[in-house]
Amino acid sequence: MGFRGLRHPLREGRRIQERMLTGHSVRSFLVGGVVACLLILVFVPPLALLHRQDLPLERRFGALAVALVARLQAGGATNPFGAGARVSEPARAAYIGSCAVCHGPNGDGRGIFGPDTYPNATDLRGEDAKALSDAELFWITKNGLAFTAMPGFASQYADIDIWDLVSYLRALQDGSARPLSIPAPATAQLAFADPRGGAAQRGAAVYFAAGCAACHGPVGDGPADLAIPGRLEILVVREGGRGMPKYGLDRISETELADLRAYVETFAGR
Repeated sequence: MGFRGLRHPLREGRRIQERMLTGHSVRSFLVGGVVACLLILVFVPPLALLHRQDLPLERRFGALAVALVARLQAGGATNPFGAGARVSEPARAAYIGSCAVCHGPNGDGRGIFGPDTYPNATDLRGEDAKALSDAELFWITKNGLAFTAMPGFASQYADIDIWDLVSYLRALQDGSARPLSIPAPATAQLAFADPRGGAAQRGAAVYFAAGCAACHGPVGDGPADLAIPGRLEILVVREGGRGMPKYGLDRISETELADLRAYVETFAGR
C-alpha cells in the first residue's frame, strides 16, 4: 500500500508535465500558423501581381473556374431576345465602344489591350466562350471577373442592353456579325486634346479619355455622325441607351460635359 501510494504523486506529476508540454505545443502551433499567414499576406500578393506566365494547366483551371462561378451565379435566366445570334446596331456600337478595345472588333481577343493583359482577353469565338450559356455570358458581362481585366458593365448598361450584347456575341461566334471600322485618331487630333487649354481642347481630352472615339471616331466620323448639329444629346450621355453607356456625374461632370459639347461642335468643320 505504501509503495503504491508513493507512485501516485509521480504519475500525477508526469500527467501535469505532459499537459504542460501539450499546451505549449498547441500554442507554438497556433503562433506558427499566425506567422505563416502573415508571411503569406505580405509576400504572396506582390508575387501574384508579378505573375505573368502560366503555371501548368493554370489557364485551363481558370476557364473551368469561370464557367463554374458563372453557372452558379447565372441561375435560370433566359435571353428575352431568344437563343442564338442577333445583330442590332446598338449592340454592335456598344461592343465596339466598350468591348473591342480588349476583345478586338471581331471577338478574337486581340484588341489594342487584349494581348497585354494578364490573363489575356478571351477569344470570344473560342470553344470555352461558346460553351457558356446566354445567362452565363450575361452575368459575366454585367458583373465582371475579379483578378482579371474584365470589368462589370452593370452601371453603364441596362439589363436589356446587356442581353442584346450577348446576342451580338453569338453573332460574332457564328460569323454573322460585320465588325465596324472606326477611324483611328491621328497624332494631331490627339495633340489637340489639352485639359489645360480652351473649352474645345478640354472637351477633346474628355472625349478621348471617356472612350468616345472608340465608337464615334476621333472627330465624330464613326456611327451616329456627331457632326450633325444637335446630335450630342445630353439625355443619352447621362442615361445611356442605343448602344451608349451611361456617363453619370461621377464619370463626367457638368463642366466637362459643357467642354465636351464645345469639342463636338468643332466636328462640323472637319
